[in-house]
Amino acid sequence: MLAEMASPTLMESEARESPAVARRLAAESGAQLAELGARLRKISPRLVLAAGRGSSDAAALLAKYVIEIRLGLPTVSVAPSVHSIYGGRLQLDRALVLAISQSGRSPDLVEFCRNATGVDVLRIAMVNDISSPLTSAVDVTLPLMAGPETSIAATKSCIAAMTL
Repeated sequence: MLAEMASPTLMESEARESPAVARRLAAESGAQLAELGARLRKISPRLVLAAGRGSSDAAALLAKYVIEIRLGLPTVSVAPSVHSIYGGRLQLDRALVLAISQSGRSPDLVEFCRNATGVDVLRIAMVNDISSPLTSAVDVTLPLMAGPETSIAATKSCIAAMTL
């Protein structure tokens, strides 16, 4: 009985907004996703590198499963600090780089994307804040359209990234 009377947590309230976010993505992202699909077919990537922090990393893990099952492309989680801290460079020819971020402000993720270059490399950011530095470090930005978030776990953005 007490559980029924308690106010929902901020995280629960934001999670309850997710169906509306998913409807918005479905209604407004179709043309951009079709264009992206054509671009990907043209370059025919040989692997996918996914990067995210916290809940965005959970969305990247789901993307890994979907990409490997549906496309048969090896998909790995990358550690942006390999470049930002250790100065390492990855061989990225014909790679798809997928960065997922609610804020788009993680310095190592931005730096990793900025330096993820090679022949036929396509850098995509799935980001809630399209004015963030990450959008200028990639080739394509897929807005998550989750709206403002105050929950620590970036709940709506994570679910939106999993929806796209």
